[in-house]
Amino acid sequence: MAQSRTDAQASRASRGLLTLGNDCLHKVMTFLAVADARRGVGATAKSIRTTALSTTLSRARFCEPYMLRGDKHGVVHAMATACGTRRWPMEAVSCTNPTRSCIARAPPRALSIAIDRRPYANALASKMDDECFAHGLVDPVLDDEREGTLAKGSECSLESGAEVAYTLPFKLALTHFRFAFGRCNANHFNYWALDGWDRDRWRLLYESKGVSPWADECGEVEIGQHKLFQIQWGVCPSFASSCFRLRQTHPYGEEDYSQCMHIRGLELFGTILPPWRIE
Repeated sequence: MAQSRTDAQASRASRGLLTLGNDCLHKVMTFLAVADARRGVGATAKSIRTTALSTTLSRARFCEPYMLRGDKHGVVHAMATACGTRRWPMEAVSCTNPTRSCIARAPPRALSIAIDRRPYANALASKMDDECFAHGLVDPVLDDEREGTLAKGSECSLESGAEVAYTLPFKLALTHFRFAFGRCNANHFNYWALDGWDRDRWRLLYESKGVSPWADECGEVEIGQHKLFQIQWGVCPSFASSCFRLRQTHPYGEEDYSQCMHIRGLELFGTILPPWRIE
């Protein structure tokens, strides 16, 4: 029995570290020499550490898909924390009134964020408005102090077609996404959709169909807590993309359907496709 395990392990080792796949810890363990394991816990730990710090493993990490498991830490968290190996950087955010500020999680440097409020609202928004919006867009923490600073009038009562978009430095096979809503009319955010860019056009991935995720639990001035949404691939053939957008789709010219766009903590989940690198 011991001999068969040794042979199997030798076979896996001969294929090299490029066979890592999704379950990295399990895969790294298969490259541990049987002799090291037999020497005890200390020798085993030392061997694992040597493998973990090796240049070969570092290169191999980016040559396989990387699955983001669970519904808490998605691609934004991965980029901001180097796949959970360091703390998410925090920084001060000030609103138009310089006496009001808070400490919020900084948008990851590798993540490109585009905010389009439509022409009229864009002309009224300032660079500071965009900075506040971007911080609220990625920060998964919801509290009254942060909302008091990050909630901007420039996000209120926007035209249909207003949107926020993420451009990633790699392709993501999206499976689900999550976001919350600021303390302003979350119960009326009922016409919106998520799209992904597929080669030469946007494709619909999810549509709210006139229903707010917070319709039955939020008043006019309550925070809309995080909600998780599964991608329904029956709408279109599955594809991976590096660009996703959340856009408003309410009817034009009807005051009753004026929507705010206080998107908070927009997070994407799925499998990161190679080649990828998160510094």
